Amino acid sequence: MEVIHIAPEDNRYTIRERLRRASEKQLLLVLSWEVEKGWSRTLDYEVLLREALRQQLEVAWAVDDPDRRVLPRELGFPVFASEAEAQEYYARVGGFPELRARTSRPTLAPRAPWAEELRPPPLPLPRRRSPWVFALQLLVFFGVLVTLGIFFFYTWPQATITLVPQGATYDRIVIVSVDPTAQDVDLQRNVIPSRRIGDEFEAAAQVATTGRGYAISGRARGRVVLTNLLGQDYRVPEGTIVRTTATSYPVRFETTAEVVIPSFGQADVSVEALEEGPRGNVDAYQINLVEGVVGFAVRATNPQPVSGAASDVIATVTDADRARAWELAAQQVMAQAHDGLQASGYLQPGEFLPRQPLIVQAAPKIAYSNIIGEGSDTLGIALRLLVTGEAVSAADVQAVAYRGLLTTLPAGYTLIDTRFTYGEAAEEDIGPGAFSFYVTAEGYATHRLDSSSIHALIHGKTVAEAQAALAELPLVEPPQIVMNPTWFPFIPRLPMRINIRVAPQGW
Repeated sequence: MEVIHIAPEDNRYTIRERLRRASEKQLLLVLSWEVEKGWSRTLDYEVLLREALRQQLEVAWAVDDPDRRVLPRELGFPVFASEAEAQEYYARVGGFPELRARTSRPTLAPRAPWAEELRPPPLPLPRRRSPWVFALQLLVFFGVLVTLGIFFFYTWPQATITLVPQGATYDRIVIVSVDPTAQDVDLQRNVIPSRRIGDEFEAAAQVATTGRGYAISGRARGRVVLTNLLGQDYRVPEGTIVRTTATSYPVRFETTAEVVIPSFGQADVSVEALEEGPRGNVDAYQINLVEGVVGFAVRATNPQPVSGAASDVIATVTDADRARAWELAAQQVMAQAHDGLQASGYLQPGEFLPRQPLIVQAAPKIAYSNIIGEGSDTLGIALRLLVTGEAVSAADVQAVAYRGLLTTLPAGYTLIDTRFTYGEAAEEDIGPGAFSFYVTAEGYATHRLDSSSIHALIHGKTVAEAQAALAELPLVEPPQIVMNPTWFPFIPRLPMRINIRVAPQGW
C-alpha cells in the first residue's frame, strides 16, 4: 500500500496526478489537521473517485477532521479516523474490501453547464541549465572562498604580547589636614572633611600620697595615790575624775577600778587619760585634784609619771595628689577612648580614627577614695569622661596622599601599586584644619606604555620583526609574543586581536 500525504498546497488536480503516477494499486490518502483550506466540496472527491475507478485503484482515506469524513464516505470511499487505524486495518485484512466488492462504476450526477471545467493544471517541466549559469555559480563560489580567506586572515589569528616595563619605588610624606566644617576634599590645600564621634569611657587610677601629718594613737595610763581626809573608811567609785592643775589646759583622767580608803589612810588606783594622744603624758606629782563630791574627802597625787600615749607622722592627701590621680586616670580614659572609638559600632565602612588630640566634652563622674588632709598612703580615683574625636574616610586621605605622590614621579611614568601608612598627629598647627597628621605614601611606578602606539608599531609585521621593534622600548625583560595559531607568521592587523599584557616586576 502506498501512502500519499496531502500537503496544504495540494488540490484535487495535483492529487489526481499522483494517482496516475502511483506504482501500487492500493493507496491511502491522508488528510491531516494541518490542511486547513479546501477539501470541503463534493467535487474535490468526485475527481479522485473517477480517476480511481478509471485506473482500478483501491483508494481509502484517513481524515483527522470528523466533519470532512462525511463527503468521501458518501461517495463510497472507505474512511478511517487516522493513518494508524488505516494501517492496522490494511495489515489485518490485506486491502480495502469495499473497493474490491465494487464491480460497476457509480452513476454520477450530471454536471451543470455552469460547473467548473475539470482541467488539470500544467505540471512544470524541467529546464536545461545554461553553461553560463554554471560558470557564474562557480565564480561566486570562488569569490566566497576568497572572502572567507580574507576574513580568516584578519580575524582568526590572535597575538598575546607580554611586556615588563622599567620601574622604581617612590615615597613621600604628605600632611593631611582635617576640617570638621569642610564638605568635600580639597586636593589643593590637602584638606579633608570629618565626622564627629564620641562616647563615655571610664578608668580607675591610684597614686601614692605626698602630704605629711600626725596621728595620735593610744591613751596615757598610770597610777595615783588617794588620801582619805575623813576619820572613817571612804569608798571611791570607778570612773572618778582626777586632773592636773599646773597647766593652762588641765589633763583629765579617770579611775579604772573601785577602791576603799581606810580612815586617814591612803590607797593607790590605776587611771587612764580621757583623751588620746601625748597630751595625756604628764610628769610625776602633776595630778593633784579630784573632781566632784569625792574631792571634799579625798586628795590625789601621782608619785610616778603617767605615760603611754604616742603621736606618729603619717602620709596625708594633698591637692597635688588629686591632680596627679586625675591626670593618670585621664590618660587611661583617653587610651581606652582611642581604641574604643575605632570599634565597628562608631565608625562607618571605610572610616578610621587618626591619631589626634581627642577632646573631653564633659566629666560625668569623678570619685576620690579620700578627702584632702585625710591620712592615707594611697589615693584612688574613678573617672568617667565624655570623649569625642574626628573620624575620616580612608578614601579621602588616600586621595590627598596619592596626589602628593604623583608629584614625585618623573615624566613618562605611571603608578602601578600604592600603599599608605598613617602616622601621628602634628603637634604644631601646620594646617588650615582643626588638626593635621602625617601620611606616608609609597608607590611602584613603571614607564608608561601606550597601547595604541604599540599597535601601530607591530601590526602586520612578522613575529621576529615585532620582537625587534618592541625591544627598543624601555623594558626590563625581552618581550614575549605568543601566536594563536602558533604557525601563523604575522601579527594580526586588527587591534582587537592583539592582547597586550603589561606585567610590572612589583615592589
